Amino acid sequence: MVCDKIEELLTAYADGELSPGERAVVERHLEACPDCAALLASLRTADAVLARFPEVEPPADLREKLYAIPARRKFRFGLDVFMRPALQPVFAAAALFLTLFTFYVFSPAKGQIDKAVSRQFHLGFSRIEKLYAQAGSLTDSLGGFADNVLVSLKKANPLGKNDE
Repeated sequence: MVCDKIEELLTAYADGELSPGERAVVERHLEACPDCAALLASLRTADAVLARFPEVEPPADLREKLYAIPARRKFRFGLDVFMRPALQPVFAAAALFLTLFTFYVFSPAKGQIDKAVSRQFHLGFSRIEKLYAQAGSLTDSLGGFADNVLVSLKKANPLGKNDE
């Protein structure tokens, strides 16, 4: 935890931008922590190597092209958000959902709808239970053959992997 805080300050320490109090804290930590001291040495080495690179002046036509790039607009929430093509399917789905939800909430047959949905849910659940029971009976009927099937599959090596 202490090293994390010191690592955040190392760049400013190497550049001489810390207050005297922060500089003292970093120096005390560097005396006791060889990892942070090595990181500081790496930072100073990187600074020295980068200082040897020559400064390159970009060509005038490149500068003109870069200055011609329009600045990005900051996001403003307004009606133009609703006109974005990427959001139109989302808004269409939301409108459809709200329409169906409104019909459900204000329907005089709401009780019947609830019963029908509940019945379909329970029918689906019972079908899943039956499939699960059939799968269990299938594994039971395999019985002793299951081990033979697994051994055969391992010998066949359908995925082409080596055991080595």
